Amino acid sequence: MAPRTSLVIIQPTDTSIVEVIKRLADAHRVELGFHTRQSFVESLARRELLVAMVDGQPVGFARYHHTRNGYTTLQEIVTIPSMRTMGIGRCLVATLVAECQRRGTRAIRLSCPVELPANRFYQALGFRRPHRRSRSSTTRPLYQWELPVWPPRPLRFVASITSSASDLRRLLPLWEREGPNRKPFAHCIVTPLFIGPRTLAYVRYLRDSWGIGVWFDSGGFFVQQGKLHYEELFVRLLDFYCRFDWAEAYVLPDFVPTSRSTAIEIEERVRVTAMEGIRFFKRMPVDLRQRAIGVLQGHAPQHLRYCLDVFLEGGVRRLGFGSFDTGGVRAEINLLTQDAAERLETVRELISQAFQDGRTDAPADLHLFGVGSPNVLERFPRYRATSFDSSGWMRTAGYGNVYLPFQGRRNVTHGASAIISGAGLSAQEFYALAEVTQHTCPFCRDFSRLQSDRFSRMWHNAIVFDEMTTMLNAPMPAAEEG
Repeated sequence: MAPRTSLVIIQPTDTSIVEVIKRLADAHRVELGFHTRQSFVESLARRELLVAMVDGQPVGFARYHHTRNGYTTLQEIVTIPSMRTMGIGRCLVATLVAECQRRGTRAIRLSCPVELPANRFYQALGFRRPHRRSRSSTTRPLYQWELPVWPPRPLRFVASITSSASDLRRLLPLWEREGPNRKPFAHCIVTPLFIGPRTLAYVRYLRDSWGIGVWFDSGGFFVQQGKLHYEELFVRLLDFYCRFDWAEAYVLPDFVPTSRSTAIEIEERVRVTAMEGIRFFKRMPVDLRQRAIGVLQGHAPQHLRYCLDVFLEGGVRRLGFGSFDTGGVRAEINLLTQDAAERLETVRELISQAFQDGRTDAPADLHLFGVGSPNVLERFPRYRATSFDSSGWMRTAGYGNVYLPFQGRRNVTHGASAIISGAGLSAQEFYALAEVTQHTCPFCRDFSRLQSDRFSRMWHNAIVFDEMTTMLNAPMPAAEEG
C-alpha cells in the first residue's frame, strides 16, 4: 500500500518535538535500546533528525549522525505499528539519502540486532553487509549494514546514429523545420570506422550547429560479427582518434563475448579487452585520455573485476558495460536477461567499493552499451548507470514501430512481420496510451502521418527517450523544516 498523500518528511527545529519522539523511541525500547532525552535534543540541534508527519501528526522518525570521516550513521529509524508497510520508512531513508548526497557522504552505515525483522527492511532498500559475520556486542550480536551514497548524477540518453547518410540528410532538416526548441538528445554515438565521410560530416554538423556532444564507439560489435579482426580495429581506430580530437568520448577497443562463446573464448576476449585496451589508452594523445571509456566485458564476477582493476590502475575513469546476453541470428541483439542484470549489479558493487576504498575521487561513470528499450529504462538507475545508448529509436521506426514512455514497442503500420514488430495499435489506442504516459510531440499529432512517415516515427521515438530520462532524473524533494 502506498503512503498517504499527506505524508511529509520534516527536519524539525522546535524542541517540542523531542517529547513526542522520545515517547515513540521508548515504545520500541526492545528493538532500539534506551536513549536519553538529551541525546534527541543534541541530534535536533545538529539538524540530524527527520520526522515523518501524516495529517500533522508524527508517525515515525530517523535519527542519524554525520561523522568526520565522510560517513553517516543511521542510529534509529521507527514507524508507528499501525502505519508500517505504507512506505514511510522507505521515504525517511530516501530523504536521508538525498541529504547525504548533498553533503558528499560516501555511505550510510548502521548496526541491527541479528534477530530483528528490520534486517529484511534494510536489505530491501539496498543496504548490504560488508562483513559476513555478525559483530558481537555487550548484549546481542549485530549485523552491520552499509548503503553506498552516490553523488546525484543524471542519466543521459546517447542516441546511436550509426546509420546511412541518406537518413540523416532527411532527418536533420525535418527537426529544424518542425522540432521543438529543445533538442531531441544532448549526446549521440557513432562508430567512425563504419560510416562514410558524408555521415561523419553530418555528425560534425550536429556538434557544431546543434551543440550535440559526439561519442566515438570502438566498433567492437563488428569484431564480434567477424567484419574485421581485432588487430585491424586497434590500428585503424587509434589512427582515427588521433586525427579527430573533437569528440566528447572515445570508447577503447573491446572484444565482445557473446552468449555462444565458450569459456576459453570468454577468458581470451576479457584479457584482450582489458590489456590491449589499456595499451591503446596509453598510446592515445594525453588530452584525449580523460575522455576515454574502458569497456567491462565478461560473464563472471572475476572477469568484470579484472577489467575494472586494469582500467582503474591504468588511469581510466569512465567505464562502460558491454556484456549483455545476446540474441538474434548473428548474436547481434543485446538482452537484459537475469544473468546480465546480475552482472550489472556486480559492476555497481565494484564501482562502489573502488569509490569507498579511495581508489577513485568519485564513483566512475558507467555507460550501458546498446540496450535501450523503453520498458527496461526504469531499471538503469538501480545499476547506477550514468548513460546508455540505443539505436532503437531509429531502427524500430523502420519496422513501423513507435515507443511511448516506459512501454514496449507498438506497431502503427500493421504491415511488418510480427517477429520484429510490436503489437498493433490503433489511433484511438495510441492517443489513450499517450495521455496515460503524458507524451505529446509535434511528430505524433497526426496519426496517419505517424503511420506513413518513418522519419516522423524516428523523431517521435527520440523525444520519448528524452522524456523518460527527464522523468528518471527528477530530483528527490528536500525535507521541509518544521
